[in-house]
Amino acid sequence: MSCVLRAGGADFDSAAFLADSPLKADGDAKPGSLSITLDSGSEGLHEQLRLAVGFLDVYEDELRRLGRFPGVEQVGIEFGIDWDGQAARTTSFPPELLWRAGALDIGLDVTHRFASPPA
Repeated sequence: MSCVLRAGGADFDSAAFLADSPLKADGDAKPGSLSITLDSGSEGLHEQLRLAVGFLDVYEDELRRLGRFPGVEQVGIEFGIDWDGQAARTTSFPPELLWRAGALDIGLDVTHRFASPPA
C-alpha cells in the first residue's frame, strides 16, 4: 500500500491551492479534497515513515500554507499496511515524524489491508 497525504474540507478549492504550489496531486484536482502519494506503494511501513519525515522536511512551508488555506478542515498522512492475519501488531511512529506532523497540524492514520482474506 502507499503513504498518502490527504487534505479536505467542504469549501476547499484544491485547484486554487495547487495553482501556485510545488505539490502535485494524484490525478485531477477535485473540489473539497486533495491526495498526494508520497511513495510508489511498494515500500514497507518503515520506509513509508522515512519518506514521510523527508516529505515534511522538504515541504514544511507549503504544508503550513495548505493547513491555513481557506476551506481546509483537515490534513493527514495515511500509512497503508498489509495485514497478515496476526492476532496483534504494534505500529509505532518515530518521535521525529510525530513532532514534525504535529507542528504542522497534520494527523496520522494507519489503514490495515488484509493480505489475504481472514479465515
